[in-house]
Amino acid sequence: MWQDVHAAGSMNLAGFRILDCTEECGYLAGKLLAELGAEVIKVEPPQGDPGRYQPPFIGDSPDPELSVPWLALNTSKFSVTLDLADGKDRSTFLRLVGTADAVLETAGNGARLGPLAHGIDDAELRKANPRIIVCRLSPFGTTGPYAHRRGSDLTVLALGGNLYPTGNPDRAPVRCSLPVTHFHGGIELATATVFALWGRLQTGLAETVDVSQQECLTMPNMTAPLQYPFTGFTGKRVGGGFRGAKAFFRELWPCKDGWISFALRGGPARNPGIQALVAYIRECGMAAPALERDWQNYNHNTISQHEVDAIQDALAAFFQTKTMEELFRVACERNLLLAPAFSAREIVASRQLAARGFFLDVEDPGRQLVLRYPGYFAQTSLGPACVRRPAPRIGEHNDLFLSSLSAPLHET
Repeated sequence: MWQDVHAAGSMNLAGFRILDCTEECGYLAGKLLAELGAEVIKVEPPQGDPGRYQPPFIGDSPDPELSVPWLALNTSKFSVTLDLADGKDRSTFLRLVGTADAVLETAGNGARLGPLAHGIDDAELRKANPRIIVCRLSPFGTTGPYAHRRGSDLTVLALGGNLYPTGNPDRAPVRCSLPVTHFHGGIELATATVFALWGRLQTGLAETVDVSQQECLTMPNMTAPLQYPFTGFTGKRVGGGFRGAKAFFRELWPCKDGWISFALRGGPARNPGIQALVAYIRECGMAAPALERDWQNYNHNTISQHEVDAIQDALAAFFQTKTMEELFRVACERNLLLAPAFSAREIVASRQLAARGFFLDVEDPGRQLVLRYPGYFAQTSLGPACVRRPAPRIGEHNDLFLSSLSAPLHET
C-alpha cells in the first residue's frame, strides 16, 4: 500500500474517519479533508463511481481507472464498493457509519449516490451512530422551492449571479471552462465539516450541515445585489478590460510568448508605475508620440477613447517584442503593476512553486504510473496539507475496511 507522505499522527485531522458518498460536485471536499489528515473512505457502487467514466482519460481508450478528473480530485482517499440498494450491503454500510465521524453526500433531484438517494435518512444514520455528522452539498440547498430541482454547474453559476457579469460586453455571458460551482461548493463543504467536527468536540452534538452551491456562488457577488436597490445598477460585462468614465481600456495583452496583465488605471498609487513603464519603453527605443503626456497627473476617467486607442496601440506594439519573463523581471525591478498571465505551461515551470516543493510526483503502482500533482494546498505548523496517496482503484480497500464489520449495529 502507498505510504503516507507524512505520518498520520502529525496531521491536522488525524483520527477522524469520514465517509465520502458524494458525486462529482463534492469530490473536492473529501480530497481536502483527506489531505488534512482525515481517513476518507470513498463509498462507490460496485461498478465504480460515475465520475470514473468522465473524459479525458490517460491513454487511447476509456478506462474507469484512468479518468483524469477522477485521478485529480480523489487523491488521498480509500475506496470501498457497496450497493446501497442491496439489503446486505446496506447493512454493511450502516455498520461502517458506526465507525465514522462524518458522512459527506450530494443531495437534490438527480442525486444517484449516497445514503439519502437510497432512502437512508438522518434518523437511520444516527441509529447506526448517534455521533455521526451529516454534511450535504446540493445545487440549491435541501429546503425551499428549489430544493428538489436539478442543477448543473451552468445553471447554478447563472442563478448564483456569477454568469451575468462574465465575458465581453458585446456577447452573451460565458462560463468558465472548469466547473467552478463544484470547487466553491466543495471547499465550503470541507470547511463546514471541519467546523461541525470541532463543534461536536465542544458540545457533544452531532450536526447536519446543509451547503447550497447557489449560496456559495452568490456570496462573492453580494456587493451588486446590495447596491441595486439604491443605484439600479445590475452590473455589466467588460471582458478583459475595464471601463472609465469616457473610454474602455484593455487589461490583457499578447506578448512574444503568451499574455500579460497591465491596466492603464490612474491615481497616485498607479501613475508612478505607468511613468516607469514609459521610461523603460524609451530605453528600448520604442517611444511613440501617444506615450508623451503628463503621466504624473493622468486620470483614466477624463481621457477620450481616441487617446486611449493611440496609447494602447503603442503599448501593444512594445509588449509583443518582449517575453513574459522579460516583462515580469522588469516589473519586479521597477515596481510596475504588470504580471504574466500564466497558462498551465508556465505554472508547471514556475521557479517559485518549485522552490517551495509545490509539485509532487506520486507513484501509483496499481496503475503503473507516476503522476505529478499540486502536492499541497496549505502549509501548517503540523506539516503541509498534502497528497498522501494516489486516487484509489475501484474497491481497492474493501478487505481493509469491510472484512471486520461483523459486529452488531450501535443501539440508540
